Amino acid sequence: MNFKDVKAGWTAGAGVEFAFAGNWSAKLEYLYMDLGDSQLTANVGGVSTRVTRSFTDHIGRVGVNYRFSGGGPFF
Repeated sequence: MNFKDVKAGWTAGAGVEFAFAGNWSAKLEYLYMDLGDSQLTANVGGVSTRVTRSFTDHIGRVGVNYRFSGGGPFF
């Protein structure tokens, strides 16, 4: 069995955050991840088989934040 695996890829995403009460804010984030393909080659009993898999993912995040410091709106 021969397994070649290199995971170099890319990620892109976007998000928003908004204040709703004093020091409280809420956020929404989305990420798309693509780590390329992976190939597995197996030779069993003289029969060779190759399997290729793609590694992609969609990630969504929802969160609530509380700001402890009393700095300005971006600190």
